[in-house]
Amino acid sequence: MRNKIFLAFVSVIITALISGYIFKWLMTTDFTDYVGTMQKQNIYWVVASLEESYKDGTWDDSVMFEAVHWATMLGFDIAVLDAAGGVVMDSGRVYEMLPHAMSHRMMDMLEHNKATGQYLLYPLTVGGVNFGTVKIRPAQGYVAIKEELFKRHGMYFMAVSLGVAGGGAVLLAFLFTRLLITPIKRLKDASDKIASGDLNARCEIGSNDEIGALASSFNQMAAALEREDLLRKHMMANITHELRTPLTIMKANVEAVIDGVVSSPAEALLNVNQAIDRLTRLVKGIEDLVKAEEDTLKKCHYEVVDMREFVSSLTEQFIAPAAQKGLFITIEVPDTLDMATDREKLSTILINLISNAVKFTTSGGVIVSGAQDNGGFSIAVKDTGCGIAAEEQQLIFGRLYKRGAASGMGIGLSIVNELTAALNGTITVKSGLGKGSTFTVKFPAASGHRGS
Repeated sequence: MRNKIFLAFVSVIITALISGYIFKWLMTTDFTDYVGTMQKQNIYWVVASLEESYKDGTWDDSVMFEAVHWATMLGFDIAVLDAAGGVVMDSGRVYEMLPHAMSHRMMDMLEHNKATGQYLLYPLTVGGVNFGTVKIRPAQGYVAIKEELFKRHGMYFMAVSLGVAGGGAVLLAFLFTRLLITPIKRLKDASDKIASGDLNARCEIGSNDEIGALASSFNQMAAALEREDLLRKHMMANITHELRTPLTIMKANVEAVIDGVVSSPAEALLNVNQAIDRLTRLVKGIEDLVKAEEDTLKKCHYEVVDMREFVSSLTEQFIAPAAQKGLFITIEVPDTLDMATDREKLSTILINLISNAVKFTTSGGVIVSGAQDNGGFSIAVKDTGCGIAAEEQQLIFGRLYKRGAASGMGIGLSIVNELTAALNGTITVKSGLGKGSTFTVKFPAASGHRGS
């Protein structure tokens, strides 16, 4: 990972260097073209001036001198020839005609004596008649030096700028690589600890960016794993305890019958049967927990359900147990409440809520009501039972939490809570000691809509 990030930065740096070199080449080429264009313009101006110096078949020496002098100052080695090819004026004669001090300085600066290369010939004409020729070539002095200095300085500035930019980019690449890799390495180290079984491992959150969010999510996952591990250990301890008690009872009664120490084998068999019932409830609780976890992970399958008929069919299995305790069960769901939901998940939710309501109610009864709610729907299970203390109401949805000496494994309401969340719903409880309880599940329009 570190090498890949560093190579990515190096690729950017190389691209910048290549771009800088191309820029330098384009700049130098453009400057050369500019110099060439200016030379052509100057040559055309010199030719035009020399043509102006020839009038009525004679040369105007002063005008011609000024033109050749000016051309020499521009850095040209120039010679003006007449029609017969004789030299009328050239750069050398200009130097001779100038004052000695000025001539000496011009020779040092322009270095005409070092001029090389072929002359370019330009005809001199007046009225279409050729009266002479001018030979011009660049001198090797001041102008050439200026051009070379410009190119050299351009190369120097480019090298310095690319050196600074490249060096800075390499430094930034190194720093950014460490900046990016360090939190990822911390995350990897924490992951390795989790993988080795250390569920207490957490990753330090050093920033508020995406990596920080990833570290936060990792910590939440690690906390969830730790919590699930504790719940698993707690559950296994509870299961072991729940299994040991009925098995002990069964073994003691069977041994008593075998040894002949009991006067009534029927009573011993009754105790064994009650222990078997207890084991059966325990196994059923474990099955419910496994099934609930599977249902939570399973994708929701929505279908339009007649809520009145659906709730009525679910409550039928509780009518007999409720009647044995002298309780009533009332259904208050509109006939027109047809909503889309996951039938299997909602069935598990309501069965657990109604079962608890019947279990913890000794007089009165249970009312199951339903209504449309902001495009979705809600179902409430109200009982007239013993109620729940305020300090317990935040605990009852946790796994393996049992109220007092209640039977069972304490997983019913945790299953309800998890399946409600899987349907994007919410569950609330309103209760008080001696005042009964009302559990309400609400499902939004996203998971419930009016059937046609």
